[in-house]
Amino acid sequence: MYKSLEDSFSFFFFSKITQQNDIIKSCRYTLYVVGQLIHLFWFSFEGQKLIDHSLQMSDKIYNSSWYEVSASSQKLIILVMMRSTRPSVLSAGKIFIFSLESFTTALQTSMSYFTVLATV
Repeated sequence: MYKSLEDSFSFFFFSKITQQNDIIKSCRYTLYVVGQLIHLFWFSFEGQKLIDHSLQMSDKIYNSSWYEVSASSQKLIILVMMRSTRPSVLSAGKIFIFSLESFTTALQTSMSYFTVLATV
């Protein structure tokens, strides 16, 4: 939420600067916002890959040759399969979970703030 609010204010400042016809500052803010969006997308994309791989782990273990290992290892495999039912996530301080869904939500929220601030 904080990041989307920060990006919204960047859009607000960008619109104010473009009204002043200062091209250098306009380019600087544009590059800043694009850089922040790419940065957030990269973290979200990698976080989504982590979520997807962690959810696939149970299926991968089940489709392996788990029945050929010792009984004690089979018991450990069951514990691993039970843990893999919960996805592993990449988060920012337990506040923001990096995934493509949260990236889309942050982008939609930023654009919503931008449209509200642009009408002011």
